[in-house]
Amino acid sequence: MRRTIVTRIATASALVAGTAVALAPAAQAEPVATITPGSSVLTVSKLVGNVADGRGCTVGFIGQRPDGSRVGLYAGHCGAEGQQIAVDGRIVGVNTGSSAPRLTKTDTFVIPDAPDWGVFQLDPKVAQAAPGGRVRPSSVGSATAGDEVCSQGVSSGWRCGKVVSVDGGYIATTIPVQVGDSGGPLIRTRDNAALGIASRAATFGAAPKPNGSLFYDVGSALSAAGVSLVTG
Repeated sequence: MRRTIVTRIATASALVAGTAVALAPAAQAEPVATITPGSSVLTVSKLVGNVADGRGCTVGFIGQRPDGSRVGLYAGHCGAEGQQIAVDGRIVGVNTGSSAPRLTKTDTFVIPDAPDWGVFQLDPKVAQAAPGGRVRPSSVGSATAGDEVCSQGVSSGWRCGKVVSVDGGYIATTIPVQVGDSGGPLIRTRDNAALGIASRAATFGAAPKPNGSLFYDVGSALSAAGVSLVTG
């Protein structure tokens, strides 16, 4: 079956370079922060003194490695392996794995169906990854056209829609996305199954502006990253 044709456009993340983000002194790093699906994170691209610039994204899901340690899962274009992660003005960890698609100067994907996933490890002294919030996945699911779905984004909040098509590792939905929503979780409403992580906005048919979004398949992301989904 042929998929519904969509046009991939600018990524749904926010480039915040040039915006001053003052980091808290180490003495103010307590209590330990809890990172959950839907949390806001900043992948640091430049750090000068205690001021960080970077790319703001949304945490999709919490994963667990075979050794029991937990990681945050988000979009690959949010940051490259080795980049530091900041939350609430604190450096809390580092990106430990990323399949970051090549982007043009206008933040569009060079290869439309390139994998888009990343994981980051937290420093347990200052932050922990745990289930919680509104997104509480019960399992890893496979999306099908017509599924009713919802997503949580830092910029857009909680919003719902339907799956339009599934192809090339991507789930096309009618859910709108904005800058900052990249990496956010997609769950199916009837069973709370985790389906995908927000990648970018999309335009269906001849619409004059974006009227949907693309989510990268979370099962593929978990497998590539070598982690399992933390449910609950």
